Amino acid sequence: MKNWFASQRGAYFFLLLGIGLMMLFVALERNFPNAEQLETASGRVAWSQSAQGGLYFTLDGEQRQFVLFVKGDSDQRLRAAIRDAEAYPIKVRFHPGQVSSPGFLQGRFYAVYGVSVGGKEVSSLATVRGSYRRDNLIALAMGVLFAAYGGTRVWNFRNAAVDAPAVRHRRPR
Repeated sequence: MKNWFASQRGAYFFLLLGIGLMMLFVALERNFPNAEQLETASGRVAWSQSAQGGLYFTLDGEQRQFVLFVKGDSDQRLRAAIRDAEAYPIKVRFHPGQVSSPGFLQGRFYAVYGVSVGGKEVSSLATVRGSYRRDNLIALAMGVLFAAYGGTRVWNFRNAAVDAPAVRHRRPR
């Protein structure tokens, strides 16, 4: 059990890890919202805090709280628009079904997928989707590598198991 990753058990581990990572990529891509699933809220930013991979904020006159994840804002344009929004009103597009409750803040936070200022979008949904996809592709690439590595090791162990009984039954001369 000391070097389990060098055994057949380890080969199956790498194969299943790769398959799991590829399935994670598919699940993340399927759960990304479409434009018609998003709702809109507007107002001036009353409070914001940058922490744990996101910008958490609330809007005046809005009971819901929001989070803009860093993963979806690779060029930081959305975060800059929210930080500057204390001076002028903004509209945020969020998915009502994607709610997170971080342990370090009270309440439920809705994931934001778009910010518009003065009726003009800061970043399109396609840009945000591209940022998410770029991160998700890392899981896909790692999954392919682990599955290929585990698959070749499983193949080698199976071929060795087929050849082993013929060698085992020979008598020494």
